Amino acid sequence: MSKLGTWFASNAARIVFAIGVVALITTVISIRSCRSAQTVKTETRLEAGQASAAAASGADAVNTVGNRAQEEEQTDAISRENDATIRNAEGAATVVPAGVSGAGISALCRRAAYAGDPRCAQPR
Repeated sequence: MSKLGTWFASNAARIVFAIGVVALITTVISIRSCRSAQTVKTETRLEAGQASAAAASGADAVNTVGNRAQEEEQTDAISRENDATIRNAEGAATVVPAGVSGAGISALCRRAAYAGDPRCAQPR
């Protein structure tokens, strides 16, 4: 046997052990790499889902505020129409006692539709 053959024969167990350790390390690194890649994919998916949910939530909030403002405007428009109908009704020019008139105007002034009315700016 040559010197190289003798060396391999006497160190065969060590060589097999070293190859096994290298194979084990390579396997562990591969598994960790796959897990890391899977974790990144999962985190990316979750972040995208959270961003989408946040955007949807924001859109819902904007729509809710917009719908509420529209409902308030409709209510105020009805109040203004009611006021005009009452003021244009037959007998609307009849003098009403000051206490009744003041109470009616005070009640109307609590509504947003009358916030700019000059009668509401006066102290009661």
